[in-house]
Amino acid sequence: MAAQKGTQKGQGGIQGLSPLVRSDVNILTSAQAISTYGSFITRAALPLLAIIGLGINAAEAAALAAVDLIAGALVSQFAGVWIDRLPRKPVLIATDLLRALLLGTIPLAAALFDGVTLPHLIAVSALTGMCATTFDIAERSYFAGLVNSSALRAVLARTLGIRGAAEFFGFGSAGLLVGAFGGPVAIGIDALTYIFSAVLIGFLRVAEPKLPPASARASFFRELSDGLKKTWSVVLMRPLLISTFVIGLYFGLFRSSYLIYVTNGLGLGPEAIGLVIATGGIASFLGGVFTERISRFFGVGRAISLSLVIVGIGLTLVPLAPGATVVGFAMLVGHQLLSDGFETVWEANQAAIRGRVLSAAYQGRANAANDGVGILGRLMGIIIGGVIGSSVAGSGVALLVGGGASIAVGLFVALSRLGSIQSIAEIPSSGERRRA
Repeated sequence: MAAQKGTQKGQGGIQGLSPLVRSDVNILTSAQAISTYGSFITRAALPLLAIIGLGINAAEAAALAAVDLIAGALVSQFAGVWIDRLPRKPVLIATDLLRALLLGTIPLAAALFDGVTLPHLIAVSALTGMCATTFDIAERSYFAGLVNSSALRAVLARTLGIRGAAEFFGFGSAGLLVGAFGGPVAIGIDALTYIFSAVLIGFLRVAEPKLPPASARASFFRELSDGLKKTWSVVLMRPLLISTFVIGLYFGLFRSSYLIYVTNGLGLGPEAIGLVIATGGIASFLGGVFTERISRFFGVGRAISLSLVIVGIGLTLVPLAPGATVVGFAMLVGHQLLSDGFETVWEANQAAIRGRVLSAAYQGRANAANDGVGILGRLMGIIIGGVIGSSVAGSGVALLVGGGASIAVGLFVALSRLGSIQSIAEIPSSGERRRA
């Protein structure tokens, strides 16, 4: 069956998709929701297993926290080339099944050997990080080949919103599952979610766009360098790549400094912290719901710049919170609502623009280039946060730096050519645009 990319009768949004395409969108979104729910269980259970069960020190905890990002950075660009050379559906299924196998070794080791070791957990974290990066690149590339640019933002916004809901329920379930059954069983449940996801993806029916023949390919390393070059060659993509790096920096600073600040600086306990962080999932869900309305009301360029500014303002609320008071708690929740909600608006729009201006043949490498830039920003943020955030005062400064960087890049986008773009439709598509 030929690919049915596009909308019917000129309609935009998800409702304008053909029934078969809409069915595949629903299948892939459902698969991602199931696996994302499980992944957030592991994100909480794995470090708890290491901290409580193995008694790891701060340096070992930092290594465990960073290894999946480092592994993702190492594999992302290579994955982008292969995703542009191979059908993407088998890649999605394979990475799901491989994650299930890797995670399944943890409860198996706990049952057979009465426990797990730190090297085992680090290896599983690294390899599943590689699989997660590959899956994310392949999924966005698959959507770009399945859905017309007029509907892509709506599809991506809904996917990101559902991911936010999965985050809320995944983090909420993690503590209960770890407390009731232990970390290995909780991680085993995550392994099962990847199997369910792979089975669902197997039901996708719309044929993917035809890939370039092998005779038309350049060498592997030539194609490897083409991703970032091709993306950077599009004027509208340059501020988006810069914003991706800054958002990565933001999350790296957040990851290395937030818990230190709210625990030691504000005096919050684990229950209160868990409740605050869980509201971020609700915010992401609401961001997915309202992305289309916000983008149409402000215009694409202003929606992107405004989102980046609001994301930054949200983070600055954390070091300004006046301790473990009602006002302080409200400011922490405000950070989650503002930053997570509007980060969804930014991400859906920039991914839709990438799908519009670059052809299907480059989507894997373009998404990989974007991920690589973002991961580099995260790693730099973790390093900077570790250097300046070793104390309560330093962690507060690190959070202010992250918020200020996001505000600055939002203003930069507003002043760039991208800031004046009103709609995705007015951006020249990959077949129309002229090289800058």
